[in-house]
Amino acid sequence: MNKANIESGVNIFKALADSTRLKIVIAVFDEKKSVSTISSEVAMTQSAVSHQLQILKLHNIVKCERKGKEVYYSLNDYHVKNIIEQVFNHTSHINHEETI
Repeated sequence: MNKANIESGVNIFKALADSTRLKIVIAVFDEKKSVSTISSEVAMTQSAVSHQLQILKLHNIVKCERKGKEVYYSLNDYHVKNIIEQVFNHTSHINHEETI
């Protein structure tokens, strides 16, 4: 690993470490969604969601596509979903061990 890759990885983890941003990413796991749909699903204002989406876009976690007046967001690629699923698999495993 070179220094640039490590820094990029750190920035991705920092972006995903925020619960609001993680909820937004989960909202677009399987399909493109508009800001209004995402804001409804995560119970936040559209401007707050737009701000968080810009951070996620900056770190190549989500991408956007304009259709008319609407902007639709989706995951940048399948790696993002894999990373998050692995984290949740790990936490499920840990939580299961703690209850035994």
